[in-house]
Amino acid sequence: MNPVRVLVAAALIASTAALAHAVRQPGVVRAIDFSAFPYRVDAWTGRDAEPLDAETLSILGADAYLNRNYTATGAGAPVNLYVAYYAEQRPGVSIHSPLHCLPGTGWEPLDVATVDGPAEGGRPDGRMRRMLVRKNGDRAVVFYWYAIHGRILANELASKAWLLHDALRFGRTDAALVRIVVPVDASGDERAADRRASAFASEVLPYLQQLWS
Repeated sequence: MNPVRVLVAAALIASTAALAHAVRQPGVVRAIDFSAFPYRVDAWTGRDAEPLDAETLSILGADAYLNRNYTATGAGAPVNLYVAYYAEQRPGVSIHSPLHCLPGTGWEPLDVATVDGPAEGGRPDGRMRRMLVRKNGDRAVVFYWYAIHGRILANELASKAWLLHDALRFGRTDAALVRIVVPVDASGDERAADRRASAFASEVLPYLQQLWS
């Protein structure tokens, strides 16, 4: 990554957290209860994945998280949905980008791109990251985006900039990371994994948008 971009990102992260405390207003912090998130999303049925361990939760610093595997009627590998929600930005606590977290768990990025966000009402809504990752002999397609007050953003710098904007205008700095992971099956068909991830993202988007828009 360009060193200038790294410095800009670090400055935005630090200023967002500091500004959040400076402008925070009573009643602005919003709690989210993911236990009410549906296990049934159209043709998809979800089951809770393994809970995160205490060390991971401490590093994560999220106020709430969702980690579920959803399967659709018929064949196909489970789709993992992970959402980390932060009620407000705080010094030392920020959203962890999968670009940094996945390599830390052994997943090697093979390809990183920015693509249209999930389709709602037949039209793309925002932009998201698409990654192809590998660990040992396994590969997976990863879609992720930053949810900032109804916006769907792929870019880390843009998410921080909008948080600064909303902190100043609304006194609001809640945000979430949404990540969808689909394994590439034994046939090696990445396009099939892409289609599965896209279909799931479109189905789950309306439920997610209701939480924090």
